[in-house]
Amino acid sequence: MDIAKQVAKYESKGFNREQAEVNTLMENAAFIIFREFPDAFLLFGGATLVLYHESLRHSADLDLLSRVSASPTQGEVIASLERDLAPIARIMELEDIRFETENVGGREGRILVTTATNQRLFSIDLTRSGSAIASEIETHEVEGDEGFSTAVKSATKELLLLQKAESFLLRRNVKARDAFDIHYLGQIDATLNANLKAHLQDGLMGNEIDGAAISDRIKRVTPKLCKLELENYLPADVYSRLEEVEFAPLRDALKDLYKEWL
Repeated sequence: MDIAKQVAKYESKGFNREQAEVNTLMENAAFIIFREFPDAFLLFGGATLVLYHESLRHSADLDLLSRVSASPTQGEVIASLERDLAPIARIMELEDIRFETENVGGREGRILVTTATNQRLFSIDLTRSGSAIASEIETHEVEGDEGFSTAVKSATKELLLLQKAESFLLRRNVKARDAFDIHYLGQIDATLNANLKAHLQDGLMGNEIDGAAISDRIKRVTPKLCKLELENYLPADVYSRLEEVEFAPLRDALKDLYKEWL
């Protein structure tokens, strides 16, 4: 992989230098993990939108959903990254990177990727709970050095929409980043088919979420919340266009997504 070209690719899209470098590290981390542990994980979450669907919202979380009963442990994942990602960071002239976790050896939890001075770069979240519908998994053939490639398995944009729809309603606190991602997924024509709508319906019923509760959550996507969560994570021009209309497109996207339940 041409590391300089990877960084330049993200900068050309509007990410600042630091974000472009983090995106490059995450892209390479995904390559290493899926090369080392093929078929063990499914990539989902906001970083998937950045890496494979052209989203401009910076996300410093690489979310991996286990697809096998005996998934790799945190220690095994860290060992592969120490061997292959750390040299890439040195090529990028970053400080030596470190990998920290609260429970090394477990199969679930968060791996923090930091610099030697404890600056957090990004995290890798290993989880065993979430929606992994076989028909909603896609493969990205990613080229490595010397023509070597690996298959990164990720959620389709439609499955990402379902996961974001669930996250927006089920998190303890409303997140503007979920609202933005739902808005963006609508822009790239992601929709819920009958099967995915049924999954969402089951989630709403199981958690006793009605139309009033959904409306209340949508109202909480206020300009103040959006400024706090999005201003430093979107290119300035993208953010300013949303701010000028008080982030109404985000609330409109939510109303459209949940219209059958409002």
